[in-house]
Amino acid sequence: MRPIEPPPSGGAPSTVPDVTYEDVRRSFLNRLPGEHTRLADLADTLGSGAVAPASVFGELEGFAHRLRGAAAVFDFPELRDAAKVLEVAANAGVVGRAPVTEPCVQAAIRSLVEQLTGLTGSTASTDLAMAPIPTN
Repeated sequence: MRPIEPPPSGGAPSTVPDVTYEDVRRSFLNRLPGEHTRLADLADTLGSGAVAPASVFGELEGFAHRLRGAAAVFDFPELRDAAKVLEVAANAGVVGRAPVTEPCVQAAIRSLVEQLTGLTGSTASTDLAMAPIPTN
């Protein structure tokens, strides 16, 4: 085997840009409006009754889990906590307690919408945070 040697100091410059934590954090913040829209879509789907609630709860659980992790990494504790509440509530729906859990999921969605609205500066979805989500 050939030993691995460092590249010569006068070699070609790296084509990989230096990405900082702040760059990635800013990218996360730029994605939040899309996350806000996705949550609104999931809430609409849950309220429409067109899909089994347990299926929507599964999607909400995965959504909240991913958002919770990113919020924790990028130091948004209120967003992290709101996403955790939704994740736990949605999980209860996935495991078969959907009728009992649906009001908890609705409250968790509202809380998370409020957090996302605060971070994105959006006022368009504050109605979603306050309006009741229709149930079957």
